[in-house]
Amino acid sequence: MENVESNSVDTRSVDKKRLFAFIAFAYGISFVMMIPMYIGKMKGLDITQIVNAQMCSPAAGVAIGYLLFMKGEKRVPKFFMVVLVLNYIIQLFLGIASVFFMPFSSSDVIDLAEILGSSGMSSDITGVSTKIPVGQLYNLIGQSVLVEFSLLLWIAYFVAGKERRKFVGLSRNREGLGILMVLLFIALYSLRTLGPVFAEAAFTNTMPQTLDAYLQLTQNSLFWASVISLPINYVLTVIAFFGEEYGWRSYLQPIMQKKFGLKLGVILLGIVWGLWHIPVDTMFYTEDSVPQMIIGQIITCVFIGIFFGFVYLKTNNIWICVCMHFLNNNLIPIFTGTFTADVMQNQHVPWFYLIEIFVLDLVVFGLFIFAKEYRKKKEVKTADA
Repeated sequence: MENVESNSVDTRSVDKKRLFAFIAFAYGISFVMMIPMYIGKMKGLDITQIVNAQMCSPAAGVAIGYLLFMKGEKRVPKFFMVVLVLNYIIQLFLGIASVFFMPFSSSDVIDLAEILGSSGMSSDITGVSTKIPVGQLYNLIGQSVLVEFSLLLWIAYFVAGKERRKFVGLSRNREGLGILMVLLFIALYSLRTLGPVFAEAAFTNTMPQTLDAYLQLTQNSLFWASVISLPINYVLTVIAFFGEEYGWRSYLQPIMQKKFGLKLGVILLGIVWGLWHIPVDTMFYTEDSVPQMIIGQIITCVFIGIFFGFVYLKTNNIWICVCMHFLNNNLIPIFTGTFTADVMQNQHVPWFYLIEIFVLDLVVFGLFIFAKEYRKKKEVKTADA
């Protein structure tokens, strides 16, 4: 009896230490990084690299918890966890360097054609720009590191073995159902994004112009290139999106639901997830509508978190959530026709827009809170239970 009680105390102690490590990485470091983000903004520098580093912080927090507090557990895939931590450390270092060791401004470029003595006509002929944005030097390096560590992550995943993957919640369960869930997400995302556009067109009698605009978009070669490249980009940048989902859905969601119940737990998780975006909301996504952005972020995270949580409960496959998160971020440039992530920066969010996104997200994603997966009365288990 004493041994059972002792093991129970040890388990609770380890769980608390792991949770502290997760909070320190996901929140502590991310919020401290608001200082260099602010300095970078005041200098007129590109702070995208710090934003990219933050995406990797939740999974790194989970990984460091395994490495530090479960050293004797042979079922922990240490190589996999080390890849997550090292990637975050390097991304973080590059983010800091982009502010304090940046000799260029955010708008500085180097024209290779000019350096090589070309007239510059080569870019007109090939359609490929010869200019390199050196003002985004560290971001470019960070993207390269992201690709390299994403490939390392896949290698670490496959060499881990089935038992160790299962122990830390990495199993590819119910893949067929998962693919259907991804397709459902794409349909819901399209409805949420395009629905208001066509509704406004119908109300203002501009439907022909709106249809023509989207028809022209589909005739743009960049549109199809972006769509076709999505699977490749997913493989090459997966560690960034895994960085969030492994922290929120695989690690924290079971903890929140075990403590607060399936429904309230996932809603509170959405709020926690939304608040985690404060550094990005205040320093990157907007300059003139910070309160609206923070509130809008929380609304979106709560409702899309309900859907992601529903899918995770239904499949117990974190990779499906990672894929949906990737699509959520990468479909925006395609749907807007900008074909660049710059569309996410310096947004203006009117107050009335919060009502629109609340209603849209509630109807499109929030109603999944009534799914049977959120009514099941069973014990919520963590990945390593």
